[in-house]
Amino acid sequence: MWSKRTEETLFDQLCTAHYEKILRYLFYKLQDEQAARDTVQEVFLIAWRRRMELAAHPNPGGFLFQTAKNLAHKVQREAFARLKNETEPQEQLSVKDGVEQMLDRQIDENAFVEEVLNQLSPEKRSLYNLYYLRGETMKAVANQFGLEEAAVRMRYVRLRREIQSIVARLAEKKFSV
Repeated sequence: MWSKRTEETLFDQLCTAHYEKILRYLFYKLQDEQAARDTVQEVFLIAWRRRMELAAHPNPGGFLFQTAKNLAHKVQREAFARLKNETEPQEQLSVKDGVEQMLDRQIDENAFVEEVLNQLSPEKRSLYNLYYLRGETMKAVANQFGLEEAAVRMRYVRLRREIQSIVARLAEKKFSV
């Protein structure tokens, strides 16, 4: 049995070694500083409650990061549920909101999508079409390209990032006021 002082020392060492790393990880996952700070506190509260178990754990840092990952997913699910349930009554819309909605209705999404896709290389357009339009599985796409499924999965990660970047540039260019 550990003494109270030894428990506190071990916990302090754990905090010193992992707090900043976990905070950065949570900020990356949640993209919100306050949510990351709240979640890291929750991670270390769980760690404090389970400090005896952590003292004997073969990888306490791994435990902390897995806890952070699980809590980040929980925060994201809760935020999505809140967003989904929030509805703003029409009578509370400001004039600015009404104008923005009217302008949004005038946007030709199909032309915008074509403009985004035209900025992709032929291989990336092909990847986009196979998976997102035709609904092919990652495994089927990997077979068609003669690649490992993990390599195709990574290409889709990069493709999504590139599309987000293109959309942001186009939106800034076309829709900035």
